[in-house]
Formats: sequence, structure tokens, C-alpha cells
Amino acid sequence: MPALADTNEELQILRQQLEEQRAKSIILEQRINELASASAKAKAPETVSSVTAGYDEGFYVKDASGNHSLRINGLLQPRYTYFKTSDVQQLGGTESNTSSFDIFLGRLYFSGSVADPSIGYWFTLQGGTSDGMTLLDAELSKTFSPYLTIEMGKYWSAYTYQYYVDIGQYLLPDLSLAEWSFSLGRQTGVRASGKAGKLAYSVSLSNSIAGSDIGNSTNLHTDLATIVNLNYDILDPYGYKETDTTPGGPSRPQLSLWVSGMYNPVEYTSKWANDDAGEKTYGMTASLNYRYRNFGGQLSAYWKNNQPNGNTSDYDSYGWGEQAGYYIVPGKVELAQRVSHVKWGAPQDFNTGGGRESNWYAGPTGFAWEKLTEYTVGVNYYLKGNHAKVMAAYTRYDGEGFTGTGFGADRFTLQTQIAF
Repeated sequence: MPALADTNEELQILRQQLEEQRAKSIILEQRINELASASAKAKAPETVSSVTAGYDEGFYVKDASGNHSLRINGLLQPRYTYFKTSDVQQLGGTESNTSSFDIFLGRLYFSGSVADPSIGYWFTLQGGTSDGMTLLDAELSKTFSPYLTIEMGKYWSAYTYQYYVDIGQYLLPDLSLAEWSFSLGRQTGVRASGKAGKLAYSVSLSNSIAGSDIGNSTNLHTDLATIVNLNYDILDPYGYKETDTTPGGPSRPQLSLWVSGMYNPVEYTSKWANDDAGEKTYGMTASLNYRYRNFGGQLSAYWKNNQPNGNTSDYDSYGWGEQAGYYIVPGKVELAQRVSHVKWGAPQDFNTGGGRESNWYAGPTGFAWEKLTEYTVGVNYYLKGNHAKVMAAYTRYDGEGFTGTGFGADRFTLQTQIAF
């Protein structure tokens, strides 16, 4: 019996030692697996973020992080124009009667972010029937918060409302007569902008801003142009489009007020803007924009003071415009009308400078005139919203020279549009 008891005790001790060895083996295996896994990870190459591409109101490519992105949009506007003047010869102009097809606009837009979603870029390439490919916009931006974005480069100015909106969402094929005459085109400089609640603002400092008939914006002197803009949403935001193709339109009234002031030293003579090189100009614009259901419209006013060189007195010029559209077939067929007026405070007594007279986008340039009024009616047919549409418009111009002599013109435009 004593021998059997010793044997059982020894078996128990051996079993305990075996369990302890098994526990140590499990710990050793876990440690070996951990080290092997760490070694494999260290040797493995870094994984590359996946890239996605597709279409969402434009073609896009972006990485998984969202730091790098590229968006491509485009606009094409083939156009037919008939234009005929009347009684301009008695003011020293040349009578015109033309009928022509052209590519009014062809644009490619490139935008996105680099290294961080808050660091953006924007480029616009433009071409047409009479122009080669042009770098229209080129800007970089940094957004610090909803209250502050800083842009630098070449970009469209925030002076007049209609010039600032999306050209692919105009109510009529062109800007109004007053808009062409008083707007400040693209500027090269720096701009700060932001929004707090219903109030949006922008302040820019740039080279002299040339009239829309001038392509150059290089500064020849040290004086810089300044634009201050405020946009306040009185009701729901009107936004930066003149027509809303959503069937039935917005269910709540939209009403916004746009107000801007500017100082612009003139570097290049512009016949469209009635500005002579060397002048200093000051101005203000305001637009009240309303939209509800199938109706939308804008009221705009313009003022500019020119301070010529030498002993010539300064003078004030004025303009105004109203336009409205109504969908007789919601989202498909829209009727449009516009009345616009310009009154210069002094005659155009310069012989050089830009401007083209053929279609009177901003009034005739071959002779001095004081007043001009534009009356336009149009109809738009939307095949697929503003992405594909056909626009037809007829315009009557009635003008008057500084001596009271009258003149006029008629213009008919048929334009198709593809935008993506």
C-alpha cells in the first residue's frame, strides 16, 4: 500500500509539470506569431489609396482620402445671329446687315483640391469661332472657415450680379446691354470672401479691370482696383443662377439683395465701358432678385463716375435693367423678357480702344451716342434642364446721340447649349 501511494503522488506531480510546460508552449507560440506578423508588416509595401471616378454634375476623379480631386465641366453654345442697323450713318456710323453662324462659347472648366480639401484650384479654357484657346481663369484658393476664403490669380469679379452668375444658367442668351456696359470683367489679384448666416461678402484688390471688350489686364502703373460686395438673403437664397429648371420651381419665395462698390483706375481704353486710358472711375451696382414657383426675375441699377485726366470735368453715367421669366410648361418651356437702358454722361471722344460693333452687345462703337435702350423677348425650350436647351430671342435697340438724333438696330438670336 505504501508503494502504491508513492506512485500516485509521482503521477500527479508529473501531470502538473506537463500542464505547466503546455502553458509555457502556448505563450511561446503566441509570441512567435506576434513577432512573425510584425516582421511581415514591416516588409510589406505601403498601400496606395484607391481612386474613384464618375459623374456628378461633372466628371470627377478623386482619391479615397478626399485630399486630391479633379472635376471637369464643359459648356458649348453654337449660335445663329441676324443683325441689322438703322439710321446710324447720320451719326457717322456704318450701316450693318449681317447673318451668321458661330460658336459663341466653348469652355472647359477644371477644378478640385490639392493635398487638402480646403486648398482648391480653378482653371477655365475658352475658345470660339473667332478666337483661339484662351486661359480665361486661373486661381488658387484656401478656405479657412465658412467665414473666410482667400483666392489669388485670375477670376471673374464680384461687382455686377449678372456677370457673376453661371453663364450656362442665363435667362436669355446674353448679358443685358447695361450689364455689358457697366460690369467689370475678370480681374487678376487677391480676394477675401465668406458668409455669416444670410450675409455673404467679398473684398478684392487687383490690377486695373478692363472693359469686356479688352483682353489685357496687365497693370502699367502702381494704382490698384478695389471691389467690395455684399449679398443678403432677405428670404430663401436666390443663388447664382437666373433660371431654375426644377419642375414647379421653389415652393418657398427666394429673395436676395446684391450691392457692390468699386474703384478702378483705367489702364486700357474701352468703348463698351466708355472709359479712356488714364481715367479713374468709381461706381456702384445693386440687384434685387426674386423667384417663386414658375416665376423669376431681377431688377438692377448701375452708376459710374469718370474722372478724366487734365482739366476735363468728371461726369456720371447711369444704367438700369429688369428681366423676368415664366414657365408656361413647368421645367420645359419658359417665356422671357428684358428691358435695359444706358445713359452716358459724356461722349466717346477717343478713336482707339476695344469694342466690336457688329452685334451691339454693349452698344455701337463706331460713333458717339448718349442713350440706348434694349427691348428683348425670348423663349427657352429645355430638353434636359440647363444641360441641354434651345434659346431664341429678339432684341430691338432704340438710341439717341448727344445732338438728339435717333438710331436703332434689330437682332435675332437662336442658340443651342450643352453643359456638363
